[in-house]
Amino acid sequence: MTIKLIPAAISLAIAAISSAPAQAETASACPADAEQKLYDMEMAIRQGTQTDPAAILELAEWAVETCPDRPDAQGIASTLASAVMGTATEADTLERYITLTFKAITQGDYAWTPKHEPSVLKQPDGSEAPYYGYNAGTTALLQYALPFTITLAKAGRLHPIISGVPYTSCPFSERADFRVREEANFWNRLAKDNYNQAGFVWVENRLNSLHAACPSHRKELDYYIARLYGQEIDRLTLWRYSHNDQGSWALSKWYWHNPIAGIVNEESVMEEKKAELDAIARPMAEKVRPHIASLMQTPHDDIRVYNGDLEKVEDWDEAVKRLDSTIRE
Repeated sequence: MTIKLIPAAISLAIAAISSAPAQAETASACPADAEQKLYDMEMAIRQGTQTDPAAILELAEWAVETCPDRPDAQGIASTLASAVMGTATEADTLERYITLTFKAITQGDYAWTPKHEPSVLKQPDGSEAPYYGYNAGTTALLQYALPFTITLAKAGRLHPIISGVPYTSCPFSERADFRVREEANFWNRLAKDNYNQAGFVWVENRLNSLHAACPSHRKELDYYIARLYGQEIDRLTLWRYSHNDQGSWALSKWYWHNPIAGIVNEESVMEEKKAELDAIARPMAEKVRPHIASLMQTPHDDIRVYNGDLEKVEDWDEAVKRLDSTIRE
């Protein structure tokens, strides 16, 4: 099946997925100048002097297999693998490129430590500059691997990372949480206001798989899963009773408003619509309860999310309670 993707020229111009990488014996065969060799290819792509996907892919695969414990080599390898994604016209090919990119990202994540000194690489003009492979891997993840995973899914092929199949281990090292938080943010933004779209299930699958496989990041993932469901439950269950003030009380017209249903003037219509939306929200409420409970029982300082984000947990808890009160009524 042929799939529609972004033009290859655009992609080329820019700069075991579920399991932790083994520090393979082949790591000892990684040459000292591996990062420079890979970087030269990246610069050739950027300058337009290298446009052969086969050559780019071959070097990326070489780095992934030969230098798994070199974080900067893996960062550049993920960039190279990302560069060929837009050339794929078949689902099998695109899935292969995505899988290679995820493998490089995961290996780089496990190889990186806070004490890692960036490689100093020669630039095309002869100068030297530090290379930050962790940043490169994060860019490959957020701007290529995840978006192209969605492209693949829309073409009818679910990549294993969003299929719901359990992971054998966490694809993120316990040493850093920035990348897992950025990915979870990506999925939350994608799912917001889209509870009735097919992609919502893909987001559920990925976040739940990460939650199960990543004990070191579980509290943070509790938050992002709570946000996934909580922001939808809040919209589904929030009704306000107000009026249009037309200058005098006698002329005021009362109405109900919900973010999804909009303005409803008749109480009977409102009750019917509310029942419909509550029915959609209840399965999500059951899924979110344990995550909200976990967050509310944990000191905020022990949960690594962005400042102020945890304040929203109480809003989601209130949204679930609105459903509970409806059942009691």
